Amino acid sequence: MPGTTKIQSVAILGRGALGVMYGDFLTPRMPEGSVYFLADAKRCTRYREQSLTANGRPCSLLFESPEELNKAPDLLIVALKGPALESALQGIKGLISENTIVISVMNGISSEDIIEQELGTHRIVHCVAQRMDALFQNGVLTYKNFGELVIGLSPEHKGEPEVLDAVVDFFDRTEMPYVVDKNILHRMWCKWMLNVGVNQTLAVYNDVFRRVHQEGEARETLKAAMREVLALSQKEGTGLTNKDFRDYLQIIDELNPDGMPSMRQDRLAKRLTEVDLFAGTVIRKAEKYGLPVPVNRRLYAEIKSFEDSY
Repeated sequence: MPGTTKIQSVAILGRGALGVMYGDFLTPRMPEGSVYFLADAKRCTRYREQSLTANGRPCSLLFESPEELNKAPDLLIVALKGPALESALQGIKGLISENTIVISVMNGISSEDIIEQELGTHRIVHCVAQRMDALFQNGVLTYKNFGELVIGLSPEHKGEPEVLDAVVDFFDRTEMPYVVDKNILHRMWCKWMLNVGVNQTLAVYNDVFRRVHQEGEARETLKAAMREVLALSQKEGTGLTNKDFRDYLQIIDELNPDGMPSMRQDRLAKRLTEVDLFAGTVIRKAEKYGLPVPVNRRLYAEIKSFEDSY
C-alpha cells in the first residue's frame, strides 16, 4: 500500500488468553525478535522460566521489560484484564512514542479512552475481538476458533486514515483474520451490550450459559441489563436498535450450554472481574443523563460484594 507506514515491530501487553494467542500467531510470521511481550523485569524473569503450549505445541515467546528496550514498537496490542490496565500503562509510558499505533482487544468500550489518556496518543485503531474461544490456564492455551478482529476508526479519529491503512497492511502481510467496519463504535457497543448482560448475570448467578437459555429470573436479569445499554445508546448516539438487541440475544442463545463467560471464570478463581468495564461504565455514563439503570446497579453491587469476600 503506497505511502503507508510499515509496522515492523509489535509489543503485546497482557499475557492472557488473547495475548498469548496473538503472540503465538505473529511470532513465526515476523522477523526474529520483532514480536515481544512487555512486562516489568520481575514478571519477565518469571515468564521466561515458564513453559507455554498452544493447542499442544510448544510456544516460544519473547518477554522484554521497557528498561531493556531502546526503541518504541510500531504497534502495541493491549490484551489485559480491566483491573490491570491503568497500572500496566503507567509502566510502559516512557517506551511508547508518538508514532506507535495502538489496538486494544479488551472487553468493554472504555479501554481506548483510558489508553489515550494515559499514553497521550491519538494513534488508536478501535477494535472488537470476536468469534474466538481461547482458554489459557497454567501456561496452556487451547482454542478451536481463532476468530477475527473487527477494526475501524472512531469518529474523532477519522482524520487519521493512514493509521488504519498501516494496520490493514500489517494484517494482510501476516494473514491475521480481520474485518474493517466503518461504524466500529456501533459494533463495539453491540458486543458491550452482550457482555453487560451475559457476563455479569452469570457471574452473579454463578452458573453456566444454560441458566440464561431457560426462561426465569436469570434470563430476565440478563435482558434487563442489556436493555439499559440499549437505552443509554440512544442518549450517546451510538445507534443500537431493537434488532441489535434481538440479534445479540440470539448469539447468547447459541453459546455452548455448558460453557461460561470470563466473569464467572473469574469468580470461581477468586480473581477481580471486569465489572468496572461493564456495569461501572453503564452507571457512570447513565449519570450524565439522569438515566435510571437499576439492574446494572444491582449487578455492580453484588459482584463487588463477592469480590470483597475473597
